[in-house]
Amino acid sequence: MAITVEDGTGLAAAVSYISVADADTYFTAHDDPTAWSGLTTALKESALRYATTSLDGLYSWAGVVTTSTQSLGWPRDGVWDEEGRNISSSIVPTRIEVAVCELALLHRTEALNSNYSRGNSIHSERVGPIETVFESGAQPDSAIPILRRIIMGLGKARYGIMGDLERA
Repeated sequence: MAITVEDGTGLAAAVSYISVADADTYFTAHDDPTAWSGLTTALKESALRYATTSLDGLYSWAGVVTTSTQSLGWPRDGVWDEEGRNISSSIVPTRIEVAVCELALLHRTEALNSNYSRGNSIHSERVGPIETVFESGAQPDSAIPILRRIIMGLGKARYGIMGDLERA
């Protein structure tokens, strides 16, 4: 079953920011990881759905949605990137599509709906009997640093999970 991809018009039925074909093109240009290229179309679609849902759940995007009936966080009105350029309200920024690709690949090796390691903020570990002590203030979710670099300026991480991403 094909997924409905957001085309910049604020579709009510969209479940992904990028198509399988476009994700395949992205990964072909980025070393063609077998963790992606070896998947069936159905598994790729599933990963793109999870990645899109996760990305929208992780960030509070700048601006406002363009239509009240759109299912995803993009497209948006009133958004400028970190260089002060206005982002058209009739597109999904390429950086959002790239972030979905990276999350989809991560989902194939570490399920996005699983428990995380609190950003690897481990204070100490003991092997027997097993004990892990996290740093005080360790976030409840994993940090995904590549997302910070990709979508800098387009929104703010929810709940302080990955740090602020707003343009100064």
